[in-house]
Amino acid sequence: MASVDALISPLVDRVLTILTSQAQYVLGFSYQFEAMQAMVRRIRALLGDSDNSNEEIVETTAKFRDLMYEADDILTDCLIREEYHDNNIVFRYKTGRKMNSIYKRMKEMDDILGGHLKEPSGGSSSHGDDTEQFTRTTTKDCHEADIVGLENDVKKIKGWILRTDNKLLKIGIVGMGGLGKTTIAKKIFNDTDVRYHFNQKIWVSVSSSFRVEVILRSILQQSGEESAVVQSEMLHKVVSLLKAKTCLIIFDDIWEKGIDWWKNFFSSDLAGSACSGSCFIITTRNKEVADAIKANETHHPKVLDDKKSWLLFSKHAFPEVKEESLEKFKEVGKKIVSECGGLPLAIKTIGGLLGSKPHSLQEWKKICDNFSVLDITEENSVVMKSLQLSYDALPPHLKQCLLCFSIYPEDFDIQAEKLIHWWIGEGLIHGKDSETTFEMGFKHLSMLVSRCLVEVVDTRGYDGRVYSCKMHDLVRDLTLAMAGKEKVCSFDEEGQKLTSDSRWLGFTSEMDAQSLNKTPKLRALLQTTNNQAQLHSNLGSLCSLRALDLSSNKLDNVALKKLLRWISSLERLAYLNLSGSKGLEEVPDSISKLRNLQILVLSGCRKLSKLSPSITYLKRLIILDLSSCDKLPYLPHGLGSLSQLQQLSGLRLASQSNRKSCQLLELGKLGELRILRMHLSKDSDITSSDVLSKLKKLKVLAIDFDTEKLDGKYMQEMLEQLPPPQGLEELYLRRYHHDTLPKWVIPDSLPHLAYLCIEDGGLFDIRAGEITWNLEGLCLKLLPYLKKDWNILTKEMPLLRYAEVSGCSQIDNFPKADPGIWRA
Repeated sequence: MASVDALISPLVDRVLTILTSQAQYVLGFSYQFEAMQAMVRRIRALLGDSDNSNEEIVETTAKFRDLMYEADDILTDCLIREEYHDNNIVFRYKTGRKMNSIYKRMKEMDDILGGHLKEPSGGSSSHGDDTEQFTRTTTKDCHEADIVGLENDVKKIKGWILRTDNKLLKIGIVGMGGLGKTTIAKKIFNDTDVRYHFNQKIWVSVSSSFRVEVILRSILQQSGEESAVVQSEMLHKVVSLLKAKTCLIIFDDIWEKGIDWWKNFFSSDLAGSACSGSCFIITTRNKEVADAIKANETHHPKVLDDKKSWLLFSKHAFPEVKEESLEKFKEVGKKIVSECGGLPLAIKTIGGLLGSKPHSLQEWKKICDNFSVLDITEENSVVMKSLQLSYDALPPHLKQCLLCFSIYPEDFDIQAEKLIHWWIGEGLIHGKDSETTFEMGFKHLSMLVSRCLVEVVDTRGYDGRVYSCKMHDLVRDLTLAMAGKEKVCSFDEEGQKLTSDSRWLGFTSEMDAQSLNKTPKLRALLQTTNNQAQLHSNLGSLCSLRALDLSSNKLDNVALKKLLRWISSLERLAYLNLSGSKGLEEVPDSISKLRNLQILVLSGCRKLSKLSPSITYLKRLIILDLSSCDKLPYLPHGLGSLSQLQQLSGLRLASQSNRKSCQLLELGKLGELRILRMHLSKDSDITSSDVLSKLKKLKVLAIDFDTEKLDGKYMQEMLEQLPPPQGLEELYLRRYHHDTLPKWVIPDSLPHLAYLCIEDGGLFDIRAGEITWNLEGLCLKLLPYLKKDWNILTKEMPLLRYAEVSGCSQIDNFPKADPGIWRA
């Protein structure tokens, strides 16, 4: 099928990987493992190259997807037992029988598919040149009705083009489908001033099909060259053309396919001063494309405001109607326009739809009441085809990540960290080389943002890491449709509905928790409303569940004890988030039953005072977050046994005499640790010096002090014993009330430090020593005694490009900024 690889392909990869490593855990099946692996690959190849609507193929595809999920459950059980050295003979025998059953059913599917489909000789490729392409509806004829609200965009780009530095100029216009990129480019192309600025103008429509020969031949034909030029000579001819003339060449709709050729074309073939005076403009949905060609300037068109949206809508809905005739349509019309979110292409589409109908107020109200993207796609598919192209072009691992957005309500602000935790828990993303799964998660999210499929709500200042995001309504509707096709969740007019095939659920207060027994295949359950959703013991029956987020719940301690008892039966659960649980007082021993748990988030549980030592038995744990659990006196002894731990937040230590408490020395065993956030108090025993310096993979260190019982001198003495490794990249110190920093906070000791944050302290100075800092970001807050000249500080930090400064009254010459943010 066209989108068959969205979930099947990554799922197959996971199953194949585990099959290879778990053969020894299955009795009575081992000899068939190789045959099963070959069959899985063959079926994926058959499906991946098919675009067949045959009902039997559609049905078999769905069955194969279910079979892969079933195999994933079984093989996950094998992984768990391997981790815990559980070599139970009965389990191995039962697993063998289950795998034999899967193998037989898979063979039946292979026979059915083999009768209808032909396996591609070159292997599976759902993104090859033979993929059916959508013919774009934009043309070289640029209508004035389409220019509404884009005048400033055109003016800005014209300014770049007409400046007289006579260099080869590369401009990128980047934005999601339907935002007006091509319209802007066409207005530039047809502009009189631009026309006289160049000897030659050339427009090349690229699209996702990308064929080098077609692109080069188009350039040559428009320049007057003979069409008989052989392919091997085309590039040379194009370069010769650019040496002889100043040209404006617009490459419309470049995708990441063939990116290496584009890089070479723009940076190598056209290098040097011989092509000076020419200008290239590309339009793309992917910021990475503009970055790859090293665009001199990049423009990101914005959505239209309400006034311009209405003006554009009116020009298409009422092309020949006078203003005074529009009054009775304004109220309902503006309601329809508001649904388009300022997207020009969406506005034109719905405007054209209404313009093609009789101007009946009753008809308009009917369309308004039933307005959805599906209404648009039935009669004018421009918007959805445009977005569909963006989706189809995604690699499988990004498709599955994008589909996860479908369970969130409309206009919902999604915390990036929670989203990535879900991806990790369900196995949708994996670490690569030295990058952890968590780091890869942010990279995946950035890719979706750069493709203009996800909107950024909030970012970290110094490096742009996404804190929260959301999805445009039209893109969200696309994900709803795709998620339905992939059978991960289902939707109707009321929202998400529970079915026996549901894999993901955005749980709301309106849902009946007792109905969870209707969703036995559920793999992710996330609470997506602030209102308290009622829970039920049926939760414990979801044996395939991988991700459970019930954060910010208002349950009392008794209800939470019941909840944890139900959760303890979820043996395959990999991600559990109970952060902000107001009533949580204790994490019981039963937590150790969650042997597949990889992420446990309990941050902000203000009443939590007891954490069972059995938490140290969770060998697969990679993220443990206990930050802002103020009543928790310490973490349990044995934490060093969590050898896979990559993030530890909320570390609290007691004195060495307390044998129940984790000791600092144990951290030396956590060789995979990348992030450490710790809270130090008078009771914290810091006697094992240089432990942190041995954590060679540590990148982020945050230390927060309890100021009620500690004086500044003692704080400094504690920090002197905690020098981190030289590879540290981010350092956070909060409530540090001494006038000088520890000796190791200097550029010599921290050559890779990129971000420094010091908040609420008694610091007098930040010294640089003999060499300058390599800091790129700086945060200084509530430091009333810090005496520093900003001009001197920036000389000591020459790479600094972002700073937040507030509550620091003695920093002189800080540029006037509101709210205290400075950017280089």
